[in-house]
Amino acid sequence: MTAPAAQRPLDIVAACLKRDLPLLALANQHLRRFTPMKRLHVITARQDFPHFRNALGEDIALLDENEMISGVTVKALKVIPLARFSQGPGWYFQQLLKFQFAFCLTDDDYYLIWDADTVPLRPLEFFDAEGRMLLTKAEEFHVPYFQTYKNILGRPATREFSFIAQHMVIQKSVLRGMLAEIESHCAGNESWAWKIMRNLGGEGSNRFSEYETYGHYIKEKHPERVVFRELPWLRRGASECGRNPSPQALARLGEKYFYASFEESERVYRRTGRKVRDLLRRVGRLFR
Repeated sequence: MTAPAAQRPLDIVAACLKRDLPLLALANQHLRRFTPMKRLHVITARQDFPHFRNALGEDIALLDENEMISGVTVKALKVIPLARFSQGPGWYFQQLLKFQFAFCLTDDDYYLIWDADTVPLRPLEFFDAEGRMLLTKAEEFHVPYFQTYKNILGRPATREFSFIAQHMVIQKSVLRGMLAEIESHCAGNESWAWKIMRNLGGEGSNRFSEYETYGHYIKEKHPERVVFRELPWLRRGASECGRNPSPQALARLGEKYFYASFEESERVYRRTGRKVRDLLRRVGRLFR
């Protein structure tokens, strides 16, 4: 019997460092419980495969991060001549890797990106009854992401809300079309990945978001294929119950939220500071 459209199972893709494996192991348990999952695909360093296999089981798929995109590695990305970029290559790299999965597997046109430090707390579906993708709205607004969007696609995004919600269902054919547009719009013979990296906009160390880019692209190009929803979720799970939450703590969070992110505290604080700086810049412009 065919599953209802809303229960369509998905391959789930996460990029993960070894240091975040305990959280991914917890997320994996909850993804199996709360989502219609086909298989978990983890992109990581080959030397860490045994650790991931031991923690996550034999039925997951492991992908070597350095073999995903020809010519693109953390080391290679360090040539990007940007201020304050020395700590940034890995952060950009994992985003490019999750996009590259659109070229993997051919038996399904959809997959789900899931952040490795995020744990589902209640049952989740990613399609509505008509088979349209459900994209979760968020509130973040970081100007450089949209400057990069314009640089790589040649037009501004129409922003009503954010898509940075720790997960996103992807239609591979749509994403491949977007990446082809990037290759066509940006000068040169390099791949879409290098063209993104060489056309980053704005200032600061964080100038590209895979979530904002794909979300605003599909909203513009294929609005009939998506429905935008609001779900209560928690970004600062680590501040409430640490990076190793107990089952009791997760159950308590699940009374209020559909999922929770357990980002490292310094990353949360850095993002909060960035939001404050962006707000101050916008306020300052109002009084010029």
